[in-house]
Amino acid sequence: MIWFPMLAQAAEVWHRRGLYWGMHWGWWLFWVVVLLIVGWAFWRLFADRLETRKEAQEAMRAEEALRERFARGDIDEEEFALKLKALQASRRPA
Repeated sequence: MIWFPMLAQAAEVWHRRGLYWGMHWGWWLFWVVVLLIVGWAFWRLFADRLETRKEAQEAMRAEEALRERFARGDIDEEEFALKLKALQASRRPA
């Protein structure tokens, strides 16, 4: 029974005058903003990687389709070389 009044008093201190676990509301806002920025940065990092991977897969599919057309005889060697060169040029970063 001796501990109960001390616990009640200790529980009252952490939220008195806008202090939560020793931090003012401004610090909470600061840390929430920091966490949001870090989360956004990680999301952009992985979203960019997924987008780049998707673009590479699309380019590989286009090259494969071009090779299939050449193998079937739909296009000649000169046209194949020109289109393959155009596809590879479009994949290079600007």
